[in-house]
Amino acid sequence: MALNFETLLEGAPAYGVVDARDGVLLFRRPGHEVAFDVLAAQVIDASGGDFEVIALTDEAKRCDRLFVAPVTEPKSFAPR
Repeated sequence: MALNFETLLEGAPAYGVVDARDGVLLFRRPGHEVAFDVLAAQVIDASGGDFEVIALTDEAKRCDRLFVAPVTEPKSFAPR
């Protein structure tokens, strides 16, 4: 899968997508921990050009969500 913002929006068996202000939240689906970990590493490595990413962790400090925001859109929290 080519990692760009649009393809991430499609979701997959390992993760779901929730619309969020200024981007989307990718969340790990139960039973797909290993596949999500692989995806998270790929998304983090691919960030910077088309999109920015923030990894979010659960109580055990495992990445279970990714906030992904397209670079081309102005952010609501950006200084004016």
